[in-house]
Amino acid sequence: MWSTISIIFIAAAIFFSEIPKLKKNNKIKEIWYVSTLLFLSTAAAVLESRGYQLINPLDYIEAFYSMILPG
Repeated sequence: MWSTISIIFIAAAIFFSEIPKLKKNNKIKEIWYVSTLLFLSTAAAVLESRGYQLINPLDYIEAFYSMILPG
């Protein structure tokens, strides 16, 4: 519970420190990029802190190469 709250608090602090700088320079695309990436990474961090098993791309790479390369 506390880890989830702290993750959201840190994400909000990052958002409120970066967005005004970007607004001041009128960088609309960068605002969208920062907001989207921050939202996705925050969601992944919250899910991970709550105990959900997220997909790990390295597992798929390892399975692919284990089929090709002998033991």
